[in-house]
Amino acid sequence: MGWPGFCLILLLVAAQAVAAPQRGENLLANPGFEQADETGAASWNPAGKGHTLAPGSGRKGGLAIACASSQADEYHGAMQEVHFDPPLQHPFEVSGWSKAEEAEGVDYCLYMDVFYADGTHLWGVRGDFSRGTHDWERVAYTFDVKKPVAKVQFFILFRKCTGKAWFDDVSLSLVPFRVESERLVVGLGGANNLEFRGLLSFPGGWTATILQGDQAVYAVSDEGERVALQWPGTDATGRALPGGAYTLRLDAKETATGEALRREWPVRTPRGAGAPYLAWVERSMQRVLRDALPPSRKRALRASVALAGNEYESFQVCLRALPGRDLESCTVTFSDLRDRRGNALSKEHFEWHQVGFVNISELYPHPEMKDALPGWWPDPLLPVSHFDVPGGTTQSVWFTLYAPPGTPAGTYRGEFTVTPENAPAVRIPVEARVYGFTLPTQPRLKTAFALMDGFLETVYGPLTPELRRQYGDYVLRHRLNPDDISRTDPPALEDLAHYATRGLNAFNVQNLVEPRGKRAWVCWSPISVYTPQFKESLIQRLDPYVADLKRRGLASKAYVYSFDERGEEFWPILREYFGLVKERWGIPTLTTAYIAQDPAVMKDLNIDWNCPLTARYDLEAAERCRAAGLQVWAYVCCSPRYPYANWLADDPLVEARVIWWQAYHQKMDGMLYWGLNIWGRASNKAPIDPEKDGPLLSFGITLEASWADRLHGDGLLLYPGKDGPIGSIRLANIRDGLEDYDYLSLLAEREGSIENARKACLPVTSGLAQFTRDPEVVLAERDRIARRIERAAAKR
Repeated sequence: MGWPGFCLILLLVAAQAVAAPQRGENLLANPGFEQADETGAASWNPAGKGHTLAPGSGRKGGLAIACASSQADEYHGAMQEVHFDPPLQHPFEVSGWSKAEEAEGVDYCLYMDVFYADGTHLWGVRGDFSRGTHDWERVAYTFDVKKPVAKVQFFILFRKCTGKAWFDDVSLSLVPFRVESERLVVGLGGANNLEFRGLLSFPGGWTATILQGDQAVYAVSDEGERVALQWPGTDATGRALPGGAYTLRLDAKETATGEALRREWPVRTPRGAGAPYLAWVERSMQRVLRDALPPSRKRALRASVALAGNEYESFQVCLRALPGRDLESCTVTFSDLRDRRGNALSKEHFEWHQVGFVNISELYPHPEMKDALPGWWPDPLLPVSHFDVPGGTTQSVWFTLYAPPGTPAGTYRGEFTVTPENAPAVRIPVEARVYGFTLPTQPRLKTAFALMDGFLETVYGPLTPELRRQYGDYVLRHRLNPDDISRTDPPALEDLAHYATRGLNAFNVQNLVEPRGKRAWVCWSPISVYTPQFKESLIQRLDPYVADLKRRGLASKAYVYSFDERGEEFWPILREYFGLVKERWGIPTLTTAYIAQDPAVMKDLNIDWNCPLTARYDLEAAERCRAAGLQVWAYVCCSPRYPYANWLADDPLVEARVIWWQAYHQKMDGMLYWGLNIWGRASNKAPIDPEKDGPLLSFGITLEASWADRLHGDGLLLYPGKDGPIGSIRLANIRDGLEDYDYLSLLAEREGSIENARKACLPVTSGLAQFTRDPEVVLAERDRIARRIERAAAKR
């Protein structure tokens, strides 16, 4: 199986050979497990420790595959191979049912390994079941393949999990020609209108028609996979029609085969003009897509946030323009927020941005984002003076409030207003609760997020000190260090002194690699670079620099990072050069090299700070390292993906905030990320002008490397604006998560117990693959922590 750290040897592989499969046909043998043999379900191979057959436990009272484990490192399941002769290139559909008792862990899923006819592979296409205890639940997903397929290994997995799970009625089939992901919305805003979206499973020509009785009154036609109809309640000439009974008809013909389909939906639309647009409020941990609709349960149009002194907090106001009714030149105004005693949160500390969109052509199949479609996805926060909202789309406005240090505790109220030029204004009551404590300027957790000069230069040209300082200050406002783990020149001492007054708590002196020259960056160098001459050049460069750091009192924040994700062949070089750093300059060493979290190994290799992927972080092992005076950080990059947290552009946004609760709960000493501004995509040649280029940006965020599998936003949390840095909704949530981390640190200090603060994390996270994705759970626990901090302070 294509998963690091596991090996599966099958001596007698259960296999199903398929010669000419039909669309929709289940290609698996014994999919309901009603036939048994001596190992379990007939035609199925045991995976790992295998499975048992449970009589009477199936969905209809028959047999079911059962897996149970009390140890999180165990592996249970079943596997069947499906062979294709001749090889086949066609999208697949996977489905199956499962129920569970206290199921928790990493791999509770249906998991496909695809073997292409040319010898290459597509590993780990998965659909996950809900954790916990639940009755029968169906998981279904589709996946496409890039080349002809020789075989598919279909795994039923209960791996690295505890609890019990039962499985039944699994299926692997070829996707038929059909309409998927369909959504029909009628009468938005109380008006005669209709919106339809859907995807054809294969490209084809289609026509969507509105019928009044048997008479066609409106139609739209196009080619491709995406079907979209925005009906403004008129006929083809633009004449308004009354609300009432209509029928939506969709006709489509597949381009490749000529297969046709027809679907019809009878609807009844309301009578009357209705509202010109809809408005509602969303949390900052929620992505608002262009086709987003208001919540099904109506709620008051009001915004509320809670924050400490020296803290930022955000929310969104969403505007949905109705079909055919554009909103033009929308502007935003603030009022001050005031409490009952007349204290003010000045509007000078508030800001707003239009949420911009970047194109994502193929989504990663995250089980928490099942209904999401590729296309325009929200990410950049565009500084604009006004914005438009085309009919039939949703635009969110991102508001950020800041409470200066020492702001009196209390509840502050006011009003924000969004005014379209061609429609009535919407006024949003805003309430901000300010807690009775202030966050420190310097964050408690060390971070190493790379802000690279080389990529600034690729977009802006020769780098000026002013631009570099502008980016550094912006990153610090998000409680991250303006650092660069890949720098080949030490940072300017004047910059470090400036940043130190604004919260800098760690910085890399230099990556021990060859100079980057005109390249954008150098991540690592081959072993051949590490000659005596290279070593001497490092000494000549760093001797005077480190002496200056010590004279200025900056050396306590310094470390040296190198040997990025290097293997055992680099150990002699790593030992030698990190030994030089420690002995000659007395600076800690940090690496993501593939090193065990073991004090003896780390000390032998002169590693002070070890940094594994979050998925490989081991709390017990890390604690042994800390007991030996060492540190263990963690990092994310292109991996891990679900069930772990990440902040890629198509992952649930809340994960960017929850990671920092995990960092506290797991006692991580720091967090590393390979790039804030790795902008090296073909379309990214010039700074963004938000007023002219937005909100649908041509700026690319998808990694174009051959090894990259649907990686969107990896190494890219900032965008290059013509006037300086443009942030993102992911970076804003990272900032909020770092602020949450400091809440937990303050709680530990005020109550005198780190373990009590760790227990406070439990509603949000209990492990690196066990955490909530519900923003309300995060905010509720954060509020409880804040009140505990206030109570502890009052007792002093």
